[in-house]
Amino acid sequence: MSQGTHFQRERTMYRFTAREVTVTAVSHPVETFARVTLGGPDLHDFVSTGPGDHAKIFFPHPFTGELVAPTAAGPGEDGINRPDGQTFARDFTPLNVRDESEGRVFDVDFFLHDDPGPASAWAAQAAVGDRVVVVGPRGSQSAPTGVGALLCLVDPTALPATVRLINELPLVTDIEVVADVDYDALDWVEAYLREGTGRDVLVREPLGGLDQALLDSEVSPGTFVFAAGDANRLIPLRRVIRDELGLPREQYQISGYWRSGEANFDHHGPIDPADPESIED
Repeated sequence: MSQGTHFQRERTMYRFTAREVTVTAVSHPVETFARVTLGGPDLHDFVSTGPGDHAKIFFPHPFTGELVAPTAAGPGEDGINRPDGQTFARDFTPLNVRDESEGRVFDVDFFLHDDPGPASAWAAQAAVGDRVVVVGPRGSQSAPTGVGALLCLVDPTALPATVRLINELPLVTDIEVVADVDYDALDWVEAYLREGTGRDVLVREPLGGLDQALLDSEVSPGTFVFAAGDANRLIPLRRVIRDELGLPREQYQISGYWRSGEANFDHHGPIDPADPESIED
């Protein structure tokens, strides 16, 4: 296989709109995650085919319960009407998009924090019939082709995307996950990945940080590197990818999902505040 056929990815764009959905089921794939299934007529044309897809979910006000969220621009139209007033929204990975007897549904897995924000607190109490609004995804980027091995360096918030990526790759692909968690959490990370992918995945902790974990890993020309989670933890990792390993841009994907100490972090912004060009996702 030539280098030119490695890591090719196709982009597909979708109608960008707001969809009101309801909770149809709640479960726990592992104790540390709540899986909320969302459905409703507005999902009839909902599409998500890329492992890195994200949809913005708007939640009710954590104290008043009022749901302030965008609305669709119009039936079949592209675009949204933005609301007046404070909103509570976060980006999540859609999982298991499927058609059931009552229509299209998908799952969202919420990591249950010890100090929960609005999304995690909502998920911990979610019940069938609860309403939220989903905006996006704007489009999908397919899994990379020609991947011989996959190295994921992720914290718990990126495990759903890790599951999607693993499921898009051939079973013969070598998979290794560096989980940015304490050692005693590795068992539930392994259990979550096993439940989501149906395979036993090698999981280890990042001794010395994610940057050192990457340096300690074998990254061959056929290895695709996926890194996501707390943007602060990704800054030194990104520098290793760029300055020490010199990986070509198509060989890795790095995305800051959140930033410790910063509310309402925009994952479309720079990972490294000192480097405005560090917009990698």
